[in-house]
Amino acid sequence: MASCARNSGEIMNETHPKWVEAGGEFQVPFMLAARRVLQGKPIRCPKCGHADLRFYFHAMKPALGQGTLWVWCPACRTKCHLPRVTPGEVPQVDPFGGLSLEEFAEIEVRGPGSFQDRLNRLWNEGVLTPSYKV
Repeated sequence: MASCARNSGEIMNETHPKWVEAGGEFQVPFMLAARRVLQGKPIRCPKCGHADLRFYFHAMKPALGQGTLWVWCPACRTKCHLPRVTPGEVPQVDPFGGLSLEEFAEIEVRGPGSFQDRLNRLWNEGVLTPSYKV
Protein backbone atom coordinates (compact mmCIF):
# COMPACT_ATOMS: atom_id res chain seq x y z
CA MET A 1 0.00 0.00 0.00
CA ALA A 2 1.11 3.54 -0.71
CA SER A 3 2.50 5.75 2.02
CA CYS A 4 0.06 8.52 2.93
CA ALA A 5 0.03 11.42 5.36
CA ARG A 6 -2.59 13.94 6.39
CA ASN A 7 -1.79 17.63 6.20
CA SER A 8 -4.30 20.38 7.11
CA GLY A 9 -7.25 18.02 6.60
CA GLU A 10 -6.18 17.16 3.06
CA ILE A 11 -4.75 13.79 2.18
CA MET A 12 -1.26 14.17 0.78
CA ASN A 13 0.95 11.52 -0.72
CA GLU A 14 4.63 11.31 0.03
CA THR A 15 5.47 8.47 -2.35
CA HIS A 16 3.79 9.46 -5.63
CA PRO A 17 3.54 13.25 -5.98
CA LYS A 18 2.24 12.96 -9.55
CA TRP A 19 -1.06 11.46 -10.64
CA VAL A 20 -0.75 7.91 -11.96
CA GLU A 21 -3.17 6.22 -14.37
CA ALA A 22 -4.76 3.09 -12.92
CA GLY A 23 -3.21 0.31 -14.90
CA GLY A 24 -2.12 -3.28 -14.68
CA GLU A 25 -3.91 -5.16 -11.93
CA PHE A 26 -5.70 -1.96 -10.81
CA GLN A 27 -7.25 -0.99 -14.15
CA VAL A 28 -10.33 -3.22 -13.92
CA PRO A 29 -10.99 -2.57 -10.20
CA PHE A 30 -10.83 1.19 -10.85
CA MET A 31 -13.14 0.92 -13.85
CA LEU A 32 -15.68 -1.07 -11.81
CA ALA A 33 -15.41 1.37 -8.91
CA ALA A 34 -15.86 4.29 -11.30
CA ARG A 35 -19.30 3.01 -12.25
CA ARG A 36 -20.29 2.44 -8.61
CA VAL A 37 -19.37 5.91 -7.28
CA LEU A 38 -22.32 7.39 -9.14
CA GLN A 39 -24.70 5.13 -7.20
CA GLY A 40 -24.01 7.09 -4.04
CA LYS A 41 -21.94 4.52 -2.22
CA PRO A 42 -18.53 5.48 -0.86
CA ILE A 43 -15.95 3.26 -2.53
CA ARG A 44 -12.55 2.77 -0.92
CA CYS A 45 -9.59 2.99 -3.24
CA PRO A 46 -8.98 -0.49 -4.69
CA LYS A 47 -5.25 0.25 -4.81
CA CYS A 48 -4.31 1.68 -1.41
CA GLY A 49 -7.49 1.40 0.68
CA HIS A 50 -6.67 4.67 2.50
CA ALA A 51 -9.40 6.94 1.10
CA ASP A 52 -12.77 6.96 -0.62
CA LEU A 53 -12.60 7.54 -4.35
CA ARG A 54 -13.59 10.95 -5.66
CA PHE A 55 -15.24 11.62 -8.98
CA TYR A 56 -16.29 14.20 -11.53
CA PHE A 57 -18.66 13.76 -14.47
CA HIS A 58 -18.79 16.17 -17.41
CA ALA A 59 -21.50 15.78 -20.04
CA MET A 60 -19.73 16.07 -23.39
CA LYS A 61 -23.06 15.43 -25.15
CA PRO A 62 -25.62 17.01 -22.80
CA ALA A 63 -28.61 16.19 -25.00
CA LEU A 64 -27.76 12.50 -24.67
CA GLY A 65 -26.57 12.73 -21.05
CA GLN A 66 -23.30 11.21 -22.19
CA GLY A 67 -19.86 12.29 -21.08
CA THR A 68 -16.64 11.43 -19.33
CA LEU A 69 -16.23 10.27 -15.75
CA TRP A 70 -12.99 10.99 -13.89
CA VAL A 71 -12.30 8.94 -10.73
CA TRP A 72 -9.31 9.35 -8.44
CA CYS A 73 -7.87 8.51 -5.06
CA PRO A 74 -6.56 11.54 -3.14
CA ALA A 75 -4.29 9.31 -1.05
CA CYS A 76 -2.27 7.30 -3.58
CA ARG A 77 -3.07 9.74 -6.45
CA THR A 78 -4.22 6.98 -8.80
CA LYS A 79 -6.77 8.07 -11.38
CA CYS A 80 -8.78 6.81 -14.31
CA HIS A 81 -11.35 8.21 -16.66
CA LEU A 82 -14.11 6.57 -18.64
CA PRO A 83 -15.35 8.22 -21.83
CA ARG A 84 -18.82 7.75 -23.31
CA VAL A 85 -20.52 7.15 -19.95
CA THR A 86 -24.29 7.63 -19.67
CA PRO A 87 -24.86 7.64 -15.91
CA GLY A 88 -28.40 8.99 -15.66
CA GLU A 89 -28.73 11.43 -12.76
CA VAL A 90 -25.40 12.67 -11.42
CA PRO A 91 -25.47 13.80 -7.77
CA GLN A 92 -23.00 16.60 -8.43
CA VAL A 93 -23.03 20.13 -9.76
CA ASP A 94 -20.77 20.58 -12.80
CA PRO A 95 -18.87 23.87 -12.46
CA PHE A 96 -17.88 23.55 -16.14
CA GLY A 97 -21.36 22.55 -17.36
CA GLY A 98 -21.99 25.81 -19.22
CA LEU A 99 -18.85 25.60 -21.34
CA SER A 100 -18.75 24.57 -24.98
CA LEU A 101 -16.72 21.49 -25.91
CA GLU A 102 -13.96 23.76 -27.19
CA GLU A 103 -13.88 25.82 -23.99
CA PHE A 104 -13.84 22.69 -21.85
CA ALA A 105 -11.02 21.17 -23.91
CA GLU A 106 -9.04 24.36 -23.40
CA ILE A 107 -9.33 24.33 -19.60
CA GLU A 108 -8.58 20.62 -19.53
CA VAL A 109 -5.13 21.18 -21.05
CA ARG A 110 -4.31 24.72 -19.91
CA GLY A 111 -4.37 26.60 -16.67
CA PRO A 112 -2.59 26.50 -13.36
CA GLY A 113 -1.59 22.95 -12.44
CA SER A 114 -2.93 19.79 -13.97
CA PHE A 115 -6.62 19.29 -14.63
CA GLN A 116 -6.57 16.45 -12.08
CA ASP A 117 -5.11 18.79 -9.44
CA ARG A 118 -7.87 21.30 -10.18
CA LEU A 119 -10.56 18.63 -9.83
CA ASN A 120 -9.10 17.50 -6.53
CA ARG A 121 -8.96 21.11 -5.29
CA LEU A 122 -12.62 21.65 -6.29
CA TRP A 123 -13.56 18.53 -4.32
CA ASN A 124 -11.61 19.79 -1.27
CA GLU A 125 -13.43 23.13 -1.55
CA GLY A 126 -16.81 21.35 -1.58
CA VAL A 127 -17.64 22.32 -5.18
CA LEU A 128 -17.66 18.74 -6.48
CA THR A 129 -18.79 17.02 -3.31
CA PRO A 130 -21.86 14.99 -4.28
CA SER A 131 -25.28 15.41 -2.73
CA TYR A 132 -27.33 12.23 -2.80
CA LYS A 133 -31.08 12.05 -2.40
CA VAL A 134 -32.06 10.09 0.69
